[in-house]
Amino acid sequence: MTKNTKIDIHTLMPFGPIILHAAIPMYVVDNYNKYCDKIMANKKQLKKQDHSQNLAGNVRSEFFIDDKFIKEEKNLLNIVNLMAQRMLIADNRGREDEVSVGFLKNAPATTMKILPGAITGCDLVSLWCVSQWAGDFNPLHIHSGDLSGVLYLKMPEGLKEEYEKEDHHAAVGDIQFIAGTPQAFSRNNLKVKPTVGDFYVFPAWLHHTVYPFRTKNEERRSLAFNIVYAVDENKL
Repeated sequence: MTKNTKIDIHTLMPFGPIILHAAIPMYVVDNYNKYCDKIMANKKQLKKQDHSQNLAGNVRSEFFIDDKFIKEEKNLLNIVNLMAQRMLIADNRGREDEVSVGFLKNAPATTMKILPGAITGCDLVSLWCVSQWAGDFNPLHIHSGDLSGVLYLKMPEGLKEEYEKEDHHAAVGDIQFIAGTPQAFSRNNLKVKPTVGDFYVFPAWLHHTVYPFRTKNEERRSLAFNIVYAVDENKL
């Protein structure tokens, strides 16, 4: 079977902040699902890799992905690096000389503009799995780092039926991004209904929340991550 290695990245700008979206090849999704299944089946290992105390979520299980597997699988790491580079291009918004990233975690104090050439790469500082079941949710929160993202590994089949039962503003299992306050002729939020393989990258400071669902005995599984850009001060 020929593997599809092509990644199409779409820039979404529903409001000020930029959100990137890509559909991740299923073999990458499968690789991480197998890894997560293995960890979740081993209570001792699951406890060892527990990450819930560092996170805002009210969910059944949240555990970090170990560095060894990330490097061995490498596909997702390569895609994350690609998306991080694309974010810099998208943030130019037509400008070729500078990027408005003065608030990067590794940027020198008082820096307002950084030449793209001074950003030498990015580092994945954390990657974890979120295993969400009926009633679980993630309250409105932000992340640390420069960029954050989410990859969807599993979605409950019962969500379709739940959506049909909602009489208005169906949101079960959705993720919603929020920036600023409502204003005339401008939107300040984007609600997304995820599908398996969907991959979103966004500024770490962008508020977002995940709604609960009711379908029992079905899992909503995702990977979340934080990255920081590397800045060479000699090139500023």
